[in-house]
Amino acid sequence: MFRKSTVRDEKRALRHKYAAIRQNLPDRQEKSRAICENFLNTMAFAHSDTVLLYHSINQEVDTTELIRKIIASDKRLALPVCSDNGKMIFRYLTDERELTKGFFSAPEPSDKCEVFVSSKHTLCVIPAIAFDRDGYRLGYGKGYYDRFLTDPSIVKVGFAYDELFVERLPRGRFDIACDLIITPKGVFNTGER
Repeated sequence: MFRKSTVRDEKRALRHKYAAIRQNLPDRQEKSRAICENFLNTMAFAHSDTVLLYHSINQEVDTTELIRKIIASDKRLALPVCSDNGKMIFRYLTDERELTKGFFSAPEPSDKCEVFVSSKHTLCVIPAIAFDRDGYRLGYGKGYYDRFLTDPSIVKVGFAYDELFVERLPRGRFDIACDLIITPKGVFNTGER
């Protein structure tokens, strides 16, 4: 007797497939720069006062220079701090020297940094391996962002390499879609907002 494939099984298989594609992408730095420039030129960024951003690791879209640019701007910047109990908070970052090695080896703001509570005009850039045209993502399977993003006023943004911006991904009932997907080629409104 065959077991029916579940969304979790489909996602697991796709994680391996798309992670391998991402690992071998040429010109990742150039593509990352284009994505970040496209982000900085959006109306969503212009109208925001706070940006929740991840610090890139491995082959994710590189956010290092974007972090510096936002720190130097009139926006507030906060980065995630994850714990082993599945919880995630964001802390404001005003200087890169406030970063420490975090739970997943990603740089995180130190516990001396102020905790983000909420803000009227907030953007959250969400890391993922791949995104689809409806704004759903293939994350890393831990659910940190899906648990965190319950505030509907936060504009959710995904950064995707063109090769990992696909037609449709499997999704579960707790998955939250992004409002905008930004690739090197442009900005895509998913219709969620």
